[in-house]
Amino acid sequence: MADDGIIRAFAEVDRMPDPAMLIGAMDDTAQWEAVRDLRAHTATRLRVGPGGSFLDVGCGPGDVVVGFAKITGPGGRAVGIDVSATMLDEARRRAAAAGVTAEFEVGDAMALGFPDDTFDATRSERTFQWLADGEMALAEMVRVTRPGGTVAVIDSDWASFSIDHPDPAVTRKILDHFESGRPGHTVGRRLGRLFRAAGLDDVTVVARAALVTEWDPDTRPGPAGLPPMALFVGSMVEAGALTADEGSSWVADVTRLGRAGDFCASLTIYAACGTKPTT
Repeated sequence: MADDGIIRAFAEVDRMPDPAMLIGAMDDTAQWEAVRDLRAHTATRLRVGPGGSFLDVGCGPGDVVVGFAKITGPGGRAVGIDVSATMLDEARRRAAAAGVTAEFEVGDAMALGFPDDTFDATRSERTFQWLADGEMALAEMVRVTRPGGTVAVIDSDWASFSIDHPDPAVTRKILDHFESGRPGHTVGRRLGRLFRAAGLDDVTVVARAALVTEWDPDTRPGPAGLPPMALFVGSMVEAGALTADEGSSWVADVTRLGRAGDFCASLTIYAACGTKPTT
């Protein structure tokens, strides 16, 4: 897969030969302690109860929507949109397995197909990093949220991404390439400013560091939630972003670190919440 294809795959799931790999990666990152903490924090702020209405923008395989569908119940409405029909098929499967009623639709985060003031709460998670215009997407979320309702966004700051490695120069090239594939790579740190500029009240921002320290290269190609190391670095070599010697040496070293129990990577993830004004 040439150039930044490993990264772009997450934005182009339906064009992938094996989208199950990407769904699995999303399931892995959902188990990161930082993501679990931020999901719990935003769920408290969203205040969705029985009979409420909820929208998840960029819902992926739908686990969050399924969770909220259990809360809203048969008298409520839980909706997820995503650009990927493959993700939505998986979300519908999971909703059916959980025995809940939820709606899943193909949709554009920057042009939501819902009337103004539709939902009690809207949220998005790790979607803004893929968007060319996060401000427009947030404005759309605010538009479809009723006055007094809550908006929440969880997203990463990929400029904070780090991997411990004995070759810092090549590691810097790899991290820069990893970051460059996301149009909104620093959106996490900007969420508070975006929320205030969008006119939301009671804006709060919290952050957690996702720390990945466990990886056995002999049982899986990449650490949980991160791309396969050899495949990602190989795509950079193919694109001319690394020499073959740089790539093979870097992969050999990071594989050795993994086998020794010394792998370490971290990423800062932010969550912002705000209330739509009533006047």
